[in-house]
Amino acid sequence: MTTTLPWDGILMPREAYGPAAVKARDSLTDAAAQGDWRRALSQVRNDYTVGVNTWKIGGESMFTPLHHAAYLGAPRETVQELLSLGGVRSLPTAHGETPYQLAKRRGHAHLLDMLDPYFRPGTPLGDNLENVNLHVNTTLAELTAEFRGEHLLRTFDVRLISEEGGPDEAWFTAPGMYGGIRIGMFWGRAHLEYNSRLGDSYAVVGPEGSAYVTRSKRALPAR
Repeated sequence: MTTTLPWDGILMPREAYGPAAVKARDSLTDAAAQGDWRRALSQVRNDYTVGVNTWKIGGESMFTPLHHAAYLGAPRETVQELLSLGGVRSLPTAHGETPYQLAKRRGHAHLLDMLDPYFRPGTPLGDNLENVNLHVNTTLAELTAEFRGEHLLRTFDVRLISEEGGPDEAWFTAPGMYGGIRIGMFWGRAHLEYNSRLGDSYAVVGPEGSAYVTRSKRALPAR
């Protein structure tokens, strides 16, 4: 079964969202920041408007519940529950720290083995990873330019959809862009599927720094 990471890649201000969405996100992230895990976990399980990888709209840290758990040194049972709900270990904060790095910096050794991410075979490494990420983000910027205006993009890292046991793909939502952009990884290359004025389109981004865009009606290949 394919699991998907919702990706709010366009950094829009709080006023761009409806009051209900802002309230739900604030409630979740505030509960996690306070270590109220019963409330936070209940909301992730039962409120479809938020997810385990949600961060506060307009927040400076971009902490998800898993970041808060790592920072606070939550019980292992809580962290395991967040991971089972789809928490992504390699998602960085606004300051570039993953949950593992936060836990290590804060001295929470009991969480390190749980938060250290392992990646699927074929995941780009080193210069290849840097090049794939660079050109994936360049492609996303080009595809969303007419929809996001002056709003910035949050940097996407293909490792977010390459963790063992983690999401298989990401769904980049862009207000006004029909269907958004589906992002998958296959054999070390990022595959982006989206709708354009020409119809269903398909882009492949490799570590060599090139993006190939074709019109296609076929689905992304099976993993």
